[in-house]
Amino acid sequence: MEKIVVPVILGPTAVGKTDLALAAAERFGYEVISCDSRQIYRFMDVGTAKPTLEQRGRVHHWLIDILEPSQAYSAFAFASDALKIIRESAVRKKKVLICGGTGLYFYILSNGARALDEADAQVRTRLLEEAKVSGAPSLHERLKKVDPQTASRIHPNDLQRLLRALDIFSRSGQSVSALQKERLSPPQDIDFRTIVISRPREILYERINRRVDMMIGQGLREEFLSLRARGYTEMSPGMVCVGYREFFDVERGECGLTCASNLIKQNSRRYAKRQMTWLRNKTGAQHFIDLSDEDDSRLYRWFERLEF
Repeated sequence: MEKIVVPVILGPTAVGKTDLALAAAERFGYEVISCDSRQIYRFMDVGTAKPTLEQRGRVHHWLIDILEPSQAYSAFAFASDALKIIRESAVRKKKVLICGGTGLYFYILSNGARALDEADAQVRTRLLEEAKVSGAPSLHERLKKVDPQTASRIHPNDLQRLLRALDIFSRSGQSVSALQKERLSPPQDIDFRTIVISRPREILYERINRRVDMMIGQGLREEFLSLRARGYTEMSPGMVCVGYREFFDVERGECGLTCASNLIKQNSRRYAKRQMTWLRNKTGAQHFIDLSDEDDSRLYRWFERLEF
């Protein structure tokens, strides 16, 4: 059976994935599947650094703006949606590439899902009601007791991931970290060709700082206020993202705008560090490219080797 070849560009926030993927997609005729747990949400454009409408007009992007910020989405839902897009695109004779920084999404997609994937609505509703009364950190404390390894990777206010982890434990009696160690069955009809792009840490951190300053200038604070006006709260899954959750401290009068900007930079740098650790250790990437020299020709050469 001839497999579907799917290039995959992964990397931390602000490393330059979007521009490189767009250029490669235009040059070699690909559509792009976004592998980003934040760009799935509507109305959240500035803070998630989505491709612009102009860029999306040049290259078709999948799995962007598919949910309201009040809706939850899991790595398993992403895997299901991405597999459907990949297979249906192959039937249409369209090539797709994957681009993003949410390592868990790609891990589940490339390693396979399981029957446990679908969440239990009753369990989630009960946990959500508890979070509304006691706050998301109360769920984090509970998770620390049953799965400290997973809890250490989740922010205490990341309600979406807390709900997912506790839901899995409730239904299976196993922790997320234990389940991730089990051998899964990758999709047999797809050949993922994975590349991780990176930059030296000091360069990446400076890019993150500049990006946050640019986001503030582009109206990130105003975007947060518009989301609040639509009724989204601190408990909304989309609002736990870095770049948005920090403004709740401003809203409560606990932090000024400068403080919020510095917190976003700090949290983004920490997030990028976690991303790189995951991408190095979990993706099984065949290639790693350091973009410190701003040279994207190596990425193009890598794509050329995929052409048959």
